[in-house]
Amino acid sequence: MLQRTTTTGQSLPFLLLFFASLIIGIALPLITTAQDDDKNIVIESKNQSFTFNKSKGNSPVEIIEQASEVYRCDEVRTNVLFSEMYNENEEIGDVDIKVSDKKAKGIVPAYEYYSIESIFYSDAKVCYFRLPLEKKGSKSSVSFTKTYKDPRYFTSVYFTDGYTAETKTISFSIPRWMKVEIKEYNLEGSDIKKSSVYDSKADADVITYTAKNLSPFNQEKGAPGSSYTYPHLLVMCKSADVNGAKITYFNTLADQYKWYRQLVNEIGNNNTVIEQKAKELTNGITDDTEKIKTIYNWVQHNIRYIAFEDGIAGFKPARADAVLNKKYGDCKGMANLTCSLLKSLGFDARLCWIGTNHIAYDYSTPSMAVDNHMICALIFRGKKYFLDATETNIGFGEYAERIQGRQVLIENGDNYLLEKIPAVVPEQNTQAEKNMLSLDANGNLKGIVSISYKGESRSDLLSKIQSTKKDNLQTSLTNYLAENNSQYQVNDLKTSRLEGADSLLTINYNVLYKGAASSFDKEVYIEPDFRKELDGATIEEKRKSDVMLPFRMNIVTEESITVPAGYKVSQLPANKEWKHPNIFISVNYSRKGDKIEYKKEVRIPDILLKKKSFADWNRIIKELGNQYREQIVLEKQ
Repeated sequence: MLQRTTTTGQSLPFLLLFFASLIIGIALPLITTAQDDDKNIVIESKNQSFTFNKSKGNSPVEIIEQASEVYRCDEVRTNVLFSEMYNENEEIGDVDIKVSDKKAKGIVPAYEYYSIESIFYSDAKVCYFRLPLEKKGSKSSVSFTKTYKDPRYFTSVYFTDGYTAETKTISFSIPRWMKVEIKEYNLEGSDIKKSSVYDSKADADVITYTAKNLSPFNQEKGAPGSSYTYPHLLVMCKSADVNGAKITYFNTLADQYKWYRQLVNEIGNNNTVIEQKAKELTNGITDDTEKIKTIYNWVQHNIRYIAFEDGIAGFKPARADAVLNKKYGDCKGMANLTCSLLKSLGFDARLCWIGTNHIAYDYSTPSMAVDNHMICALIFRGKKYFLDATETNIGFGEYAERIQGRQVLIENGDNYLLEKIPAVVPEQNTQAEKNMLSLDANGNLKGIVSISYKGESRSDLLSKIQSTKKDNLQTSLTNYLAENNSQYQVNDLKTSRLEGADSLLTINYNVLYKGAASSFDKEVYIEPDFRKELDGATIEEKRKSDVMLPFRMNIVTEESITVPAGYKVSQLPANKEWKHPNIFISVNYSRKGDKIEYKKEVRIPDILLKKKSFADWNRIIKELGNQYREQIVLEKQ
């Protein structure tokens, strides 16, 4: 269900890399996506009609889509890579292709499985071919039919395409025997009009949306999920009366849960195998909390996460013993294994369905589009804990940003529980660094550094260093801490356990920072902050979408520099503070005897940075960069 990706092989600070990447546009995972500045190709018109029909197949109801689109070349001859996605629950019929109003005889569509990066297996398929546009002003067209075999899987229709669309119509013919609700998202600001008429011959309501001058997809790095941004329709198929029988799809959340529950009841775990493994893992452990942590941590670090999307299997968890035997699974399989291991020890563990913050909907809209992830809920000593084993390095009782504050549907027999994952404060993800340094006669800073990482700051660091080979682990961590600066020499590196149930990672080392200070005449100049988090992390103000920051964070840096004998402090930079709904920064300097104390805090309490705040954000980041370059001045007496 969930496609989880992990950034690896990075040695520069995570925040700087994240913001640097925002200037790079990424395409949505569709072949037809195009660059926003492509003025050569336009979709002159596109029509999509969806008709609900009674079916003689395995599903009593199917939806027939009839689509046609006309492409126009406005500048130079070219071709369009046309594609249409489908899967095991969808079927593409005849495809009609015309080039310059003539039937294209030499173009044969290819039908293949579609490989998606980070997904181990998917039933996604693609029909594709090259569509020529022979000269400036020429037109080519494509039309096809597509059948959706199960209304449950027919969830959303987007207005946006890979190219600018001058005119587009989307219509639904819904017979009175079919109950469907259509919810509109992000239509404001677009030229989209809606009409509705009754077709007496078909005894159907025909709902039509007409749109003009639609901008193309231009998914930018770090943007919220497309359901937050692009105009689209959420189609909720509720029920149907077919041949005197009523078929209930997702009329209510209870209906959706009932369907999920049916899939869970069909899993067929081998509980004997699971119980044996749980006892083996917890042998000799008497404390219940430690047993839970041991089970959770073992699944996190011994079951490799893969993404698996295949029809019903995209929603039905794999058997826990199968996941255990293969040593890999998707989020559903890992959640089932975690729950099964805990239940075999007598704990109250339950499967959960959840939509990550990539999705704009919640369970007030019963639909398969609402969730994309499964986790495990543990009810322990009167409190609920949510265990997401796909988050390899998140500690027990901690929650990744992507699920915080999200509604979660909890298994509860024939009923369900609907709750929210706790939303935590930035302090859960604190990165705290303490430096005890002194300045030698050669302008070098040397001393002891202690850093601790919690929550997602810990998870991010561990994901980076675990991506390296074990024999390079020490080197990788050293390079990360030194930020690949050969002048910053890390020695006697010691860490707490890198893989374990602990939620705190500690790192201690001795440092020799060569040439950290510069001298001129009788004065010595020092920039106290080596890491300079967020330095240069401005956002391109021409960017079209908001920015979703990685996670709430809290970075605290404390540094003590001993002033060498024979020198006095002649200048300290001014203390500064910046406040904004998305960020709080404070930088403070003080003197205590023969020591200079430096303290910095960077706190991000809200990860959604809206376009209207880009200018304020950039101003703060530029002022912070100037502050970083303010120097402590020592004078020789």
